[in-house]
Amino acid sequence: MFERKSLTRITYFISSAIFALTLTLACSTVPSASPTPYQSATMPNGYGYSSIQLADNEYKVLFKATDKTSADLVQEYTLRRAAELAKKQNFSWISIVKTDVEKKPGIGKSIVRNKPSRNVKIPQDQQCTMSGCEEVAQPFIENQDDIEVRDTPMSDIYYSIIVRMSQSKPPGNAFAVNEILTNASQAKNANAG
Repeated sequence: MFERKSLTRITYFISSAIFALTLTLACSTVPSASPTPYQSATMPNGYGYSSIQLADNEYKVLFKATDKTSADLVQEYTLRRAAELAKKQNFSWISIVKTDVEKKPGIGKSIVRNKPSRNVKIPQDQQCTMSGCEEVAQPFIENQDDIEVRDTPMSDIYYSIIVRMSQSKPPGNAFAVNEILTNASQAKNANAG
């Protein structure tokens, strides 16, 4: 026979699982109206980077992002991907031959809290093991009516560059592959810390 606390825990767990599944399904076909992280575009029209090899030492690199992603970050992500490709091909330098930016309007999803967060007492339970007993917080989910997924107008940004790769520094404006990758790694570590 279940105790009331066990039944409450099971109810919270099931409610949490249903809520998470609902959000996942609601957001799976429409993009999130939030900044696009550095990632590979996993689908043909997905968000993130993709590339096409044009010649032995030339690539077109595209980064698709939401308009919630800053223009500087989109350019940085595209250049970073170009540097990763150059490193894989054992090139030390890249130069940008051509850039292109396109903006297309669309609709994204955003999660909105309908009511301000309230102070909620988190249910506590006593958990006992061989080494003693302690108070443990139980899973808690706010009322699902407090949170809503809404359509939000947004734009998709398509930023592409054509890069030429070389072993030695070419004339004109060129970027050292190792420097780009080092800067990207330092930025990632700074954001993580």
